[in-house]
Amino acid sequence: MKHQKIFVRILCVIMTAAIVLGFLIPLTTSVWAEDAAAKRAEAQALMKQYQSELEEIKKTIAANKDNLEKQEAVKASYRQQQNTIKSQIELLNTQISDTEAQLTAKQAELEQKVLEVAAAKDAFEQRLEAMYTTHNQSSLATLLGVTSFAQMLRFAENLQRISTSDTQLIENLRAAQAAMEQQAAEIQTMLDELSAQKVELDAKTQELAASIAAANNAISATEATIAANEEASAEKAELYKQASEEWRKWAYDISGSTVVADNGEFIWPIPGKYGISSDYGVTRTIYGVTDTHRGMDIPAAAGTPIIATAGGTVSTAAHWSYGTCVKISHGGGFVTIYGHMSARAVSDGQVVAQGDVIGYVGSTGNSTGNHLHFELDVNGSPTSVRPYLSSDIISALYWT
Repeated sequence: MKHQKIFVRILCVIMTAAIVLGFLIPLTTSVWAEDAAAKRAEAQALMKQYQSELEEIKKTIAANKDNLEKQEAVKASYRQQQNTIKSQIELLNTQISDTEAQLTAKQAELEQKVLEVAAAKDAFEQRLEAMYTTHNQSSLATLLGVTSFAQMLRFAENLQRISTSDTQLIENLRAAQAAMEQQAAEIQTMLDELSAQKVELDAKTQELAASIAAANNAISATEATIAANEEASAEKAELYKQASEEWRKWAYDISGSTVVADNGEFIWPIPGKYGISSDYGVTRTIYGVTDTHRGMDIPAAAGTPIIATAGGTVSTAAHWSYGTCVKISHGGGFVTIYGHMSARAVSDGQVVAQGDVIGYVGSTGNSTGNHLHFELDVNGSPTSVRPYLSSDIISALYWT
């Protein structure tokens, strides 16, 4: 009897524990699911924040690079002007040297002509003095020796001719001297003008040198800004990566089971979003055009992260109707397509792993609302993705 009472007590304890565990297990699962959803939402919010900050930094970098190109163009223009002025200065230096040589030669000629005028004048004065002296001494004898009036006229005419010839010679020499002085003055004026031009070009050269120095400073400052922005971009990208990894860690369905396919091939592209608004093979009419749907449409809020269902190589080329799109080639003829994104998180040729965030839900291209067009092509032909998904995923899908 005593043993029977002990057995009953033990049985009661077991039944009580079972009842308590029956309440606690769903509660624990519910708490886990809520915690997972909160963690995922927190990570997603950080991803959006970092993505937005990255986009702003990229815009700043692009603007600075555009500004850098303009600054380089301005500097190149200054350099070109500087080279042009340098050529002009070299030409002016040659012209100045030639003009100085002309002026030196002309001054030498002028000095020679001055000497010639002075010598001719001295000779003329000496001749006049001699003629005057001899005239007084011999004029009476000359006149006494004249036998006719005609001889007397010729004698007077010869004296006049000698005087006129010497006077004309001196006048010609003086005229030549004056012409040379005029030429020398013109050459000097030309030299002064060339020198003035050179002074102006030298001043312009100094101005351009200062402008080039300022341009170099501006370019250095812009390059430093770009470098700082790129460093900030790398830091934000690392933060984004950490948030993405955190998001992937909590990327499970509400029940807590993973979304990895049984065969290890494909996982669901938007964890937690299993509603389908259109399935593969459905005939539909959009904007008056009837066609057969090539994939699944998965509604979700704009900006919801989209992950790669399997690893592969990214391609961004697609028909315009897909809008902002990512294709991933997985090898073996398998290609998954993710259409109508608001933005990509990967670039052409990038290699991604299963679960990597590749973009965000949007409504670009031929779309009537925010959703993901999820398509599988096998050897170039659209194929239902259902055979490559786990039974847990298939059972979680529902129509919206």
